Amino acid sequence: DDDIVFLAKHALAELVREKLRGRCMFVSANVINHAIMSAVHQERGAHRAFEPSSEFERDPMSRQPWVRTGDVNMDPSYVFEKHPMGSCVLRRWDCAALAHESFLDRERDGSLCAFDFGWLDFNRAGFREHSYIHLSPWLGQTWDATGARWSINLFAFEASDMEGVDWSRVYGPGDDEEEFGSGHAERRGGHACALGRSLAVHFSYNTQEERLLKFTNLLDRYAALVESGSL
Repeated sequence: DDDIVFLAKHALAELVREKLRGRCMFVSANVINHAIMSAVHQERGAHRAFEPSSEFERDPMSRQPWVRTGDVNMDPSYVFEKHPMGSCVLRRWDCAALAHESFLDRERDGSLCAFDFGWLDFNRAGFREHSYIHLSPWLGQTWDATGARWSINLFAFEASDMEGVDWSRVYGPGDDEEEFGSGHAERRGGHACALGRSLAVHFSYNTQEERLLKFTNLLDRYAALVESGSL
C-alpha cells in the first residue's frame, strides 16, 4: 500500500527470506492496523490502554496524542474481531488510533517485541473461513461472500505465484484481496502466511483516514519518527 508509514529494520529482508523458504505462496508483513492481525496483536496484549485526552472533549480538532491509561487494552469498547470485515478496524477511526498509539508507545520504550507473534497461517482453517458482505466499488452493489480474505497491505510473492489469477475478478466485480486470498489461493492450493518479525505500520483504511487526519497528529508523529528516529 502507499500508506505504509513505518518499516522495521530488515523487515523486507525477512519477508524475502521467508518467501524463499517456500512454505507460503504469499508472505505478509506483520502489519499494525490490519483486519486480521490487529486481533492477533490484541490477543498477545500488544495493544495498550489509551483514551483521547481531556482536550478532545473540548476541542476534537486539537489533534492531541491520546493518554495511556493502562498496560493492556481490556476496554470492551475496543474489541478487534479476527475477521476481514471486522467493524473495529474497518469502520472505526478510534480503533486505528489505539493501535497506532500502542505501536508508538512501544517503539518509545523498546517493547515492540510484543507485536511479534512468530508465524501465522491465514489459511489454516481453509480457504472459506470467513463470511462477509462484499461491496463492489465497480458496480456499486453488495452480495454475500466467503473466503480467507486478508488485507494485502505489504506482502511478498514471485511472478509465478500470479499464474492462474482471474484478473477479471481483480478489475471487475471482485477485488484483488478477494481474488488473491480466496479464489486464486484455493485453486492453487497455496497458503498465505504472515511473519511476526517483519513489522510494518499501515496508516489507514479509507473508512479511517479522514478522521485520523482530522482528529489526531499521528501522521506527523510518524514523520518525526522516520526523520529523526525519535518522537
